[in-house]
Amino acid sequence: MTQLWLKYRPDTLADMVGCEGLKKDAGSWAVAGNLRCGGVIFAGPPGTGKSAAARAIAKDMLGDSFYSNFHEFNTSDDRTIAFVRDRLKPLAEQTAVGSKFKIIFCDEAEGLTKDSQDALKSTIEKTSPHTLWILCCNTVGKIIPALRSRLPTYGFDPLSVDDASGFLSHICDQEGFPSKWKDSIESLITSNRGDLRGCLKTMQVADPKDEDALADMLAFNMEVMDDLYLSLVGEDYEDALKQSSIIMAKGVGRDEMIEGFHLAITEAYTDSDISHQKALHHLLILGQWAARSPLWYASNLLFLQSMIGDFQKRG
Repeated sequence: MTQLWLKYRPDTLADMVGCEGLKKDAGSWAVAGNLRCGGVIFAGPPGTGKSAAARAIAKDMLGDSFYSNFHEFNTSDDRTIAFVRDRLKPLAEQTAVGSKFKIIFCDEAEGLTKDSQDALKSTIEKTSPHTLWILCCNTVGKIIPALRSRLPTYGFDPLSVDDASGFLSHICDQEGFPSKWKDSIESLITSNRGDLRGCLKTMQVADPKDEDALADMLAFNMEVMDDLYLSLVGEDYEDALKQSSIIMAKGVGRDEMIEGFHLAITEAYTDSDISHQKALHHLLILGQWAARSPLWYASNLLFLQSMIGDFQKRG
């Protein structure tokens, strides 16, 4: 089965949910096939439509020459200055095929080193008349000031219930999902904190033959995090790893893990199951993992099990 978030990825910017400011501006970036805009930065949390917007803009602007002139890179795969000089620069300098310009999309651009971003700045300046650069990042503060001053930034915020509910209801109809699922759409959006891709992934794994499946998945029981934390406190790390698999089977996201851990620690202290020193130590560990969460690109299971390993190491 095709992933829903790929199946319903918009082909045009007009089909995007939200992004009103971007929709208004993007139409003026090229006039009579000539670029007026050499580059932009898209910034915002994962799942808010940055990559989808980049592809939609490219399809709108390039038309039939999209596949020849849209080039996508995940710059966290190669962060070096050699990547910019040996791959991005030569590509940007090449003549577009069947178009007056090409579009280069650099996802996770904040992963580039400072030297790489400096080199990219020079490349963008030289090639902007015939190359539209779209840099995508989760945290715009990790893009060097020299790039931020040259490229306008468009912020992508988590979608509101009003913005996303109609789109998700439409997908329920298109996919033949139980109509009762629509009653859970508001909770679905809220639990995924406006991450539309996360919403679609949750719908993907719910049993489409069970009208209560979506509601059951969203009824997250914090007791599973209590059980995991008590295993850590009791130094039963074998049981903790078993609990991590149970938590993943329930489709728990990283934000819910962190929230659940926080509640479990504070309740354990309130019930005098742990000392205030232990509670503060564990809150410090949890806070450090919460800070890592927005930049964590691997699986949720690895995130949770790495956190368990850190609790085991630091006590």
